[in-house]
Amino acid sequence: MNTHLLLLINGWAGNNQLLDDVMLFCAQYLIYGVFALGGICGLILLFKRQWRQVIFLLLTLVVSFGLLRLANHLYIEARPFTTHHLTQLMTHESGQSFPSDHTTAGCAIAFALLFFSWYKKWGVLALIASVLVGFARIFCGVHYPLDIAGGIVTALVGALIVAIVAGLTRGAKRSRGRGRGRRTRSRHAAAA
Repeated sequence: MNTHLLLLINGWAGNNQLLDDVMLFCAQYLIYGVFALGGICGLILLFKRQWRQVIFLLLTLVVSFGLLRLANHLYIEARPFTTHHLTQLMTHESGQSFPSDHTTAGCAIAFALLFFSWYKKWGVLALIASVLVGFARIFCGVHYPLDIAGGIVTALVGALIVAIVAGLTRGAKRSRGRGRGRRTRSRHAAAA
């Protein structure tokens, strides 16, 4: 299925110059737009002193990157152009293919914006752009579809881990706050 989808999507390459140019742009440069969007949202949050949101954005990137490195070691996959005859629109070094670095990074930014910030619409836009980057990289012959799906899942799991930790820390703070409130009331009652 993975190879079948690769050959189907890459089979569209080389037939229309305009489509090839658009896909090549998306595969190589659209990710910088996602980075810029994430950076601008992060800077606005910093300016507004929304430290918690900024920390969770950064943590999502760090955790997703760590999971990406782990996945690199657990599932070794060569670039598709090394084992299949493809229309390769861009040069790329051979090496590890799974999961896609570009898709993981872009989706980590998107999920961080969706889960941890006020910028949900920008998060949706970043997610669409990141998926388009991934699709374009299949089209250009440098990734399998499973590499892109793996990148999306890696970023999603990274965001979920951060969300779980955020929920646990929030719950612990509430518990400590309630405990302090009870102790204060007890002291006041004893003094009365």
